[in-house]
Amino acid sequence: MYPQNETDIKRIAAHLITYKNTKAKRRLKQKEIDSHAIFELSELELATLGFSSEEIHAVNSGNLAAAEAEIAACKQRGIHVVFRESDYYPPLLRKIFNPPDFIYAIGDREILGSDNISVVGSRKATRYGQHALKTIVPPLCRAGLAIVSGMAYGIDSISHRITVEHGGKTIGVNAGGLLHLYPTGHQSLFSKIIANGCIISEFPLNVVPRPFHFPIRNRIIAGVSRAVLVVEAAMRSGSLITARLSLDQDRDVFAIPGPIDSPLSRGTNYLIQQGAKLIASADDILEEYNLPTTREEANLRRDLNQKEIKILDLIGVNEVKDIDYFVEMTDLTVSEIISILMGLILKNLLMETEGGYRRIQ
Repeated sequence: MYPQNETDIKRIAAHLITYKNTKAKRRLKQKEIDSHAIFELSELELATLGFSSEEIHAVNSGNLAAAEAEIAACKQRGIHVVFRESDYYPPLLRKIFNPPDFIYAIGDREILGSDNISVVGSRKATRYGQHALKTIVPPLCRAGLAIVSGMAYGIDSISHRITVEHGGKTIGVNAGGLLHLYPTGHQSLFSKIIANGCIISEFPLNVVPRPFHFPIRNRIIAGVSRAVLVVEAAMRSGSLITARLSLDQDRDVFAIPGPIDSPLSRGTNYLIQQGAKLIASADDILEEYNLPTTREEANLRRDLNQKEIKILDLIGVNEVKDIDYFVEMTDLTVSEIISILMGLILKNLLMETEGGYRRIQ
C-alpha cells in the first residue's frame, strides 16, 4: 500500500523535485528517462534537461529524506500512493499523454477503476444549471457511473452533492496537495466525497492550490473519465479547457444547451456547434453506453413499492452491496432489509453473490 523499496522512494523524491518544472519533465519523457533515474545523471545532464541550480542541488543531495517524510505523512493520514502499475491506478488515465507516475488518493481506491463520467461547469451555477443536474445526475448514478468533478463552487460541488444524496459514487480532483483541499469552505463536502468515493491529486501533499494548478487538475478530471459533461460555461472558462483536454485524450464530450441570451450558455452552445453531443436528458448519455435508460427504469419500477425502490437505487450497475451497507444507508431494520432483498431476488431483479447482492438489470 505504501512505497517501501528504494526505487519507489526515489520516484517520490523525483516528483517532489520536478513537479513544478514541466519543461524538464517533458524532456525526460522525450528522452525516455524514468523520473527516478535523475539521481544517476550528472549536473551537466540535468542542466541540459532544464533543471534549475536549486533542483540540481536537491538531486545531488538525494532528497530521500523528503520522500520518506512524504510517505510517513501519507501513512498518518490514510492517504494512498497509487503508482501507475498498481491495479488501483485509473485505467483510462494510463492512456493519456505523459500520465502521472503516481497519484495520491484518500478514500476508496477501488472506485478509480469504475466507469466514470466527469461533470464540470460554472462556479456561478444558475437555477437552470442546478435543475439540469438534479434531472440528469441521479439516473447516471443509478446506472453505475461514478461522477467525477473538481469540488469547486457551483456546478462541481452540486454534482458531488447530488451524487452522494442518491447513493452514487464520486471522485473529487484537487488543485493542490491532499493536505490542502480546495475550496476551504467545503470541508463537509470533502468528508462526504471520501465516504462515498475518493479524492485524488497528482500534487505533493503540501502544495497549496494556485490558479495555474487548475489546468493540471482539469487534465486529471478528463483523464480518469470516459466522457465529460459540460453544464453551464462561459466562453473563457476552465470547463472549456477540460472539454478540449477530453478531446485531446479521445474522450466523449457532452454539453447541455442553454438560453441564447445567457453568458453561461455561450460555452456549452459553442461546444455543441463544434460537435459535442447535445444532452437533453440522462437517456442521451445512457444510450451512448448501452446502459439502462430512465424509460426502461420506469418500466422496471412499476410494480415495486417505495422500500424496494430505495434498496434497488442503492445498488448501481456492476456493484455488490452487503446488508451492513443497507443498514447504514437507510432507516430500515435488518429484518426488513432481508425481506426486501429476498423479494427483489424473487422478482429476478437481484442476485445473491459473494460479498452481498448484485443487480441483474
